[in-house]
Amino acid sequence: MRHLPNDTITLTIPEISFETLFGDPDFPANAHGGNDTLTINVEGMTFANLVGDAASLLDRSQGGNDTLTVNIEGSLNTVIVDGDAQSMSGHAKGGNDTVTGDSTNSLRNGFSLYGDAEGAMSDHAQGGNDTVIGVFGGRSLNTLVGDAGTMSGDAHGGNDTLAAFQTNQDGSAVLYGDAVGMTDRAQGGNDDLTFTIGSDAQNGGGGLYGDAGGLAGDARGGNDTLTVLDLSGHLNYESFTMIGDAYSMSDNAHGGNDVLTGGSYADYVVGDALHYTPAAPGSITGGRDILNGEGGDDEMWGGPNNDVFVFDRGSGQDLIHDFDQGNKAVGSTVTENDLIDVYDYGFGDWAALKSLIDDDSSGNAVIHLTASDTITLQGVHSADLHATDFIV
Repeated sequence: MRHLPNDTITLTIPEISFETLFGDPDFPANAHGGNDTLTINVEGMTFANLVGDAASLLDRSQGGNDTLTVNIEGSLNTVIVDGDAQSMSGHAKGGNDTVTGDSTNSLRNGFSLYGDAEGAMSDHAQGGNDTVIGVFGGRSLNTLVGDAGTMSGDAHGGNDTLAAFQTNQDGSAVLYGDAVGMTDRAQGGNDDLTFTIGSDAQNGGGGLYGDAGGLAGDARGGNDTLTVLDLSGHLNYESFTMIGDAYSMSDNAHGGNDVLTGGSYADYVVGDALHYTPAAPGSITGGRDILNGEGGDDEMWGGPNNDVFVFDRGSGQDLIHDFDQGNKAVGSTVTENDLIDVYDYGFGDWAALKSLIDDDSSGNAVIHLTASDTITLQGVHSADLHATDFIV
């Protein structure tokens, strides 16, 4: 396999331009890309596409371990960064890339950062273990993707780290651990997604999807970790949608075992998906997920399979939509055994906790943890709850 040279390129792109830059533009078949360092500075009203290796990785080509950085100034820029290529197929493999977009000192910009390819990863293509970092503010909408725009065939995502950091003013980002869409037998990696709300952030929000926007066919999600960190404390900040696998799961999709930790606001915390379309009753399977909404009045769905809902002190007034009912969403009649973890509240035993549970006017069990912290279990009566449903 031919190895291409390691390049270091730094460019400043002027206003009102359209630029595409490749780390290895002349990429022979089945070659190995160089470990390139590419940095571009974008000044304003520009479309820029930065690609670590080549337009396409085919057959048994392999991308290098590239470091790609885009610094965005001015306003009204559109930037796309691909760690390896614009598309990958055959048995191509992506490198272990570091992709960074920084629009801290700009206004109304947007970047889309991909660890491997903005287009399709198909056949047996495999993503690298990439680090994708987005730093933003200034009324921007941004997208961070661990692997590719779409994954199909037997494509396999890498074990990626995605970090979004809102530094100032208004801004938002959507994070996908693997791809915007996954189908066929595509397999997600075990990804780590973090959205950090900086101390100067004022308004914003976003979505964290452990694997994709949609899982279809026999696609399988990875075991992902999703976290929101709040350093701002602004009461008017928006909420997050956190989903362990995908917004929708269809056909025979399988969810991974995910860990979700929300922020200080009213979040949607979902173990597997919000919408299910099984090919047959029970054909979709969920992972064994751990959900913690942290502060704020959160809404939570564990999804199919046995999940754990964790509540720390100051958790707010939360709602669990599907306690022991997640399997019903996929047409399964298998008995479910979810758990509610209230260990942090220091109850001595089940008897002490039981005395704080009653039904609301609609017949839903309400667990009164403190004067301000409650858990409502939709569709569950207090008489149906037992010591085995809790960790105390």
